[in-house]
Amino acid sequence: MVVEWGTIILSAVVSLLSAGGIGWIVTAKEDKKAKDLENKKKEIELEEYKKDEIIKDWKEIAEERKHRAEELTLEVKDYKKREDEKDAQISDLKAHLDEKNTYCAVAELMRCDEISCPNRRPPFGMRETKVKDSFE
Repeated sequence: MVVEWGTIILSAVVSLLSAGGIGWIVTAKEDKKAKDLENKKKEIELEEYKKDEIIKDWKEIAEERKHRAEELTLEVKDYKKREDEKDAQISDLKAHLDEKNTYCAVAELMRCDEISCPNRRPPFGMRETKVKDSFE
């Protein structure tokens, strides 16, 4: 049996052409490129989606911080207002205490060691008015 290589090669080429073998090789590269491009497109879309989600999350965080800063500002203002009210109340109480201490000091000075006598000690004049009446 004599083998003719030319016939074998020619029959192999004809069979590949008739079955679409060579066409499959050419289209396989194109299909692979198309699938690679599609995968790349999906990756880009996924990255864009992730970027959008990250931006959205950061915007939410920024809004929360902004609202918290506004709340803290209001709390600080309210705290300062309460402190100012306390300071005003303390000032009023101190003024009232000073007034009462003044009355007590004057009463102590005007007190006589001897009751109803012309030899009054301390030697202030005899007064018919009360100390409280003189300061009101």
